[in-house]
Amino acid sequence: MGVMKQRRGLVATAVALVLAVVAVLWALAAGLLGPGDPAPDDATPAAPSAHPTSAPAAPSTTPSRTTATPTAAPPTAPPTAPPTAEETPEARLAVAGDTGTGDKKIRATVDAMVDEASDQGPYDALVLLGDLVYEQGHASKVDERVTDPFAPVLDDGTELIPVLGNHDVRRGEQDEILALLGRDSSWYVEEVGPVRVVALDTTRLDEPRQTRWLEETLAADVPPGSWTVVALHHPPFSAGDHGSDLDVRRAWVPLFERFDVPLVLAGHDHDYQRSRPIEGVTYVVSGGAAKLRPAGWEDFTEVSTSTRHYLDLAVYDDRIVGRALDQSGDVLDEFTVPRR
Repeated sequence: MGVMKQRRGLVATAVALVLAVVAVLWALAAGLLGPGDPAPDDATPAAPSAHPTSAPAAPSTTPSRTTATPTAAPPTAPPTAPPTAEETPEARLAVAGDTGTGDKKIRATVDAMVDEASDQGPYDALVLLGDLVYEQGHASKVDERVTDPFAPVLDDGTELIPVLGNHDVRRGEQDEILALLGRDSSWYVEEVGPVRVVALDTTRLDEPRQTRWLEETLAADVPPGSWTVVALHHPPFSAGDHGSDLDVRRAWVPLFERFDVPLVLAGHDHDYQRSRPIEGVTYVVSGGAAKLRPAGWEDFTEVSTSTRHYLDLAVYDDRIVGRALDQSGDVLDEFTVPRR
């Protein structure tokens, strides 16, 4: 009897152990053990939870919430094309008008030219659009008003292309001024790479020899790929304080149009202006390198601003790109002149 009771006790103990093991296994399968449980089946809608309590299910193509994958991924940006080498212009010109003060204002404009040249390389030419020596055109002041202020640009080998303005002829010393700047005539042509810069003297508009020379120059054969840019002081089209010079317009604009001149540069008005193309010709007034006056607006005006600046011209085979840059190097205006 004692043996039988002992055996029955052992059997009961074994059964209890088996039931305990089964209970543990059932709890594991049912996900009742808390933080270590697997995630719920995403095929069954449920509120998001840091600790899902659903039982595991068969694999699904829907990502598990534990991956933190967004329900709608942001669109993928298209592959970025490898950078291409920047196109190099065939010539670069800096243009400024009414520069002859010699003061800190014109030197700030020169500083902007130097900063741009340090990034893009030296300019091939510097075109000055008249009123080189304020106020009376003293030849003795050429160094003070031209050579010294612009030395940081010219010392890099940049060609100087000066044009006479009305202030330069007041004392009758204009020939001496030009001689000191390396010129023996007030109208001439300067070749700058593919650019033919035609410099004119609007203070001698009544000189028939100049107009005959201009017509012959514009009519002359030039190499393929050449450009013609005219530089003068009094603007044929201007919405500024002085306004359009109608004598210049009558005398020379028909020649500009007949011979397909694409770009005419002028000073005199102390601002920046760009016309819309007029019979194919774009007229720019850049007379605000040092002094300023209020800017205006006419029906031919595209851009007009009273801001100290200079004009940067980049010449390519098929276009000229112009940018008016203020003394901080910010772009006031950018335009493209296509080949005519």
